[in-house]
Amino acid sequence: MIISSSRPLGPMQTLRQGLAALLLVFAGAAYGQTSSDYAVVDGVTIYYAVLPAEMLRGFPPGSDEVQMHGGVPGGKHVHHVQIALFDAGTSVRITDARVTATVAEVGLSSEELILKPFLVGDALTYGGYFEFQKRELYKIDVRAALPDGGRVIEKTFNYRHQ
Repeated sequence: MIISSSRPLGPMQTLRQGLAALLLVFAGAAYGQTSSDYAVVDGVTIYYAVLPAEMLRGFPPGSDEVQMHGGVPGGKHVHHVQIALFDAGTSVRITDARVTATVAEVGLSSEELILKPFLVGDALTYGGYFEFQKRELYKIDVRAALPDGGRVIEKTFNYRHQ
């Protein structure tokens, strides 16, 4: 399924979204490193972000952010990896994909996880929790089986954990 929001945002919605984005930036500085990047692969724009779990633990108990994926795991090295997919030509968000991520410290064994869909506002995104224990370079291999007949795209992102 591919979805997009074609209704224009009102001034209050625009203000709220802007404030939410600023809070995430400042929260990232307060809690530790956040990282994001994007790439275009075979007509699909893949965005990724890595956020410290501490950011999510700061939300009120019972909130969607705290409960997603079965709850925020304990531990100080836990991070949330988020992936968003868009048609590169139309900028329409792609949903109903099967997305996995494999995270590995360069040269060492990896951990693979099926990323679960969740909503950021009204926008579907995929995510899961990984542990980044060392201040090293990690590879995040993203694989997405798209809903358009089985096409699969893959991209490796480098993430330096600080």
